[in-house]
Amino acid sequence: MYLRRVSTQTKSALLPVLAALFALGATLAGCAGGSDGDPAAAAASTVTDIPVENASTGSGAPVSHPRGAVEDCSTQSWADFAGAFSDPANLVVGPLLLVGAGTSTPAVVVEAHGGNKFPLLVREGHVVTVQIPANARRYAALGYGPLPQGEIDFRDGYDTVTFIACGEDASSGSNADRAVTFWPGFVLAREPACVTLDVYVDDEPAPRQIELELGRPC
Repeated sequence: MYLRRVSTQTKSALLPVLAALFALGATLAGCAGGSDGDPAAAAASTVTDIPVENASTGSGAPVSHPRGAVEDCSTQSWADFAGAFSDPANLVVGPLLLVGAGTSTPAVVVEAHGGNKFPLLVREGHVVTVQIPANARRYAALGYGPLPQGEIDFRDGYDTVTFIACGEDASSGSNADRAVTFWPGFVLAREPACVTLDVYVDDEPAPRQIELELGRPC
């Protein structure tokens, strides 16, 4: 199954280079692992050395956060989400909001598109890391971070992505009745499933857990 990633803002000059390196690394990992390897784990292995640092503000994720792909102020897209934090259709975890994730995704959507699209917002000045637990990586992955342009599939996803919102000294083009940074993306699923996500917020040492109903009730 395939999903189409459409950027609403021209990315920085560095991002296509990272995407190309990632695509090459994922291809080599897939060849080395053979057909029985875990595509999500192979993809994640190509980004574990990327530093979690915000190029715009100089801030980074706490060392207690797991490492993976990075989205920051320089990779944001722009949109308005009036009333998003009070809308029950959205899923809110502290400063993090997943648009539309508060409702169940029909199984036919997951089967047709390989998951579902969830715009992701983080309030100004916050750092959030989202991780697919190890026991769910066979069937779920995160479609955020450096990705190929055009169509993406499960192999392109990550198990861990850190989102570093713009700070007071950096410009955010989005709001949700408060300043937020917005990134488009997907939660990828090979099959209908209740997908658990571990969410590390700011300097909290332990993750909060949330569940997404992607074609199957939790």
